[in-house]
Amino acid sequence: MELEVRHLRMIDAISVDGSLTRAAARLGASQPALTTQLRRIEEAVGGALFHRTPQGMAPTPLGEAVLEHARTVLAGMDDLARAMRGLRDRPELRVGLLPTVLASFLGEAASAAVPDRPVDLTVVESRAEAINALVADELDLVSHVDYPGRECFVPEGVELIEIGREPVFVTVPPEIDHQGVVELSRLVEFTWLMDRFDGGEFVGHLRDVCASAGLRTPLIRTSALISAAQTVRRGDPVVTVVQALAGPGGMPGAAAEVRGSPLRLRHVLLSSSLSRAQAERISAELVLAYRRAVPGRCRVPGWFDRHDGWLGSASS
Repeated sequence: MELEVRHLRMIDAISVDGSLTRAAARLGASQPALTTQLRRIEEAVGGALFHRTPQGMAPTPLGEAVLEHARTVLAGMDDLARAMRGLRDRPELRVGLLPTVLASFLGEAASAAVPDRPVDLTVVESRAEAINALVADELDLVSHVDYPGRECFVPEGVELIEIGREPVFVTVPPEIDHQGVVELSRLVEFTWLMDRFDGGEFVGHLRDVCASAGLRTPLIRTSALISAAQTVRRGDPVVTVVQALAGPGGMPGAAAEVRGSPLRLRHVLLSSSLSRAQAERISAELVLAYRRAVPGRCRVPGWFDRHDGWLGSASS
């Protein structure tokens, strides 16, 4: 017979209680059953573990040696059990995100800022969906975006923390010659391709910017990323909207800044159940991760070096 953890607990109980009867009661077993099990354990270890004294059951020298190792094993098993209970009892940090490049850093940032809670990520596209999930206590935190004049207003119980502003860049038709900067007026004659990654809010922002500049709104078509990428590779006369940082599977082609950066977004964290300090720590981690990515992933190289006050700038 090989010793098991339950056998070690029996030996320890007999030693602590000094009585087979009391040990059996502690273990929820009958005294005859415990006596039988003790004999089997002693056969397995090759000698008696206890002898009777006027004060009760006392360990033999072999029993003392076995108990020393048994208690080390039992202490380790108890530590393991506590750790497992702690993992089971830790509430998940339920995080919603808009699929932006910044959000790709969110899982790591949240784990670093709130290390005692495992992170569960869910894509949440529309702002209304995000806020409803926070109010209904289905999410604890959401990374989202808004636009100038279309800021995110949150209800009571939901807190907004600004992460930072980011320019929106474009890829342009081959016939437009540019050195990384293009006038918006040169782009409105073309069809614009964009996905509805933010529930369509950016379309309203583009209309606002064009109206403010006295320009007509260009023809806008929503398109899946793969279809838009094929269109760009063919050289079709279209404008596509791209994030400032390149992400996996992003749009091909060289990007350009719209002069003056009138197209822009603001990254925000929306929090319901986290403390403000926790949400601010996550925001700080996101800023650091974004700035680390800028040198190798900015779609317009050096842009943040030339512009202050933005999310990827040295000072914002």
